[in-house]
Amino acid sequence: MGLFSFLNAKDNHSNGTPPFEFSQITDQVFIGTNACCRVHFEDRLLKLGVSADISLEEKRIDHPFGIDAYLWLPTKDHTPPSRENADVGISALKKLLEQGRKVYIHCQNGHGRGPTLFAAYLISTGMKPDDAIALIAAKRPATHLEPSQIDFLRASATMPS
Repeated sequence: MGLFSFLNAKDNHSNGTPPFEFSQITDQVFIGTNACCRVHFEDRLLKLGVSADISLEEKRIDHPFGIDAYLWLPTKDHTPPSRENADVGISALKKLLEQGRKVYIHCQNGHGRGPTLFAAYLISTGMKPDDAIALIAAKRPATHLEPSQIDFLRASATMPS
């Protein structure tokens, strides 16, 4: 199965990733569902040192209790963020990570919009789109990007920094 097919396969959680969980992608970045924000952000993510939350949900939910930084980048489900929102998210991620913060990036399920934003950030640092997608998918098997999200990431790689 090619990477494109793998990322577009619908996840039925048979891979061991519970639907209300999150995945640690790097030492500082976690990607997951919005349920973490409502259910156990304080119990689990704060204990892991997460102090910033970036939401790509289309409709705003209240930011989690106990975090220092919250950014809402409204993005319709199954689509990439707008170029403007992606640029804001990339800039915020860069600053937060430079400060040594741990960041939680989420959308509703943590399968498409959240991974797309982090992949766009990785691409902005010089990583190739397919490598960025593969890194995230290796750490979060539930990742499945839509063709429009993959196209957005590939176009991002050709944009001047």
